[in-house]
Amino acid sequence: MGTKEFFIEILKYGAWPAVAAAAIYYLKDKIGNIFGGVKSAKVGDNEIQFFESAQAAGPAPEERQNLKHLIPEDPTGLREELEQKINQQLNQISGDNKKIEILIKNLAQQQIINALEKVYYNIFGSQIRLLEFLSVQAEGKAPIQAVTPFFDAAKHNSPQIFEGQHFSDYMGFLLTWGLVQNINDEWSITKHGRAFITYITAMQLTKNKAF
Repeated sequence: MGTKEFFIEILKYGAWPAVAAAAIYYLKDKIGNIFGGVKSAKVGDNEIQFFESAQAAGPAPEERQNLKHLIPEDPTGLREELEQKINQQLNQISGDNKKIEILIKNLAQQQIINALEKVYYNIFGSQIRLLEFLSVQAEGKAPIQAVTPFFDAAKHNSPQIFEGQHFSDYMGFLLTWGLVQNINDEWSITKHGRAFITYITAMQLTKNKAF
């Protein structure tokens, strides 16, 4: 993907989440009513802090009132212009609850895209072919005898890359990301695995990656 295409993807998928924190700050009273006494929640490796109830909350230290520590650096220089456009779009939407709903949906979509991009960055081409193979099998399942040839071929073609690696290591990546599951020597593609194949197909990402 070239530099131009990279920034296009940022504009397509990064817009709404980039202002989610700021928008939620301005709508904090409404969010407080929605989440009640919930203080935080885990999303992957990140923890989202909500607002305490009115009785439990005390005067916030000055450093916690400042949102700068929550805002990531913008090395591209594109965010400010994009934020202005998004704010204009938000101003055209009536109702705080509707704005929150839109922000949450876009943030959830961005979380999905980020995860799929991480998978694509690290996955081997042979593992993509394995997922595609499973996706067209009856019920998305295949016996281990039909799955191991993908690992054997990859190890044969790239012995240095797979030196010391075993079939369990090869499938471990797919298991970790929830793309496949294994029950009684039978491997099957999961909902996440099908979503990954659908995503890279829709985005026209090459499936002929190395190894």
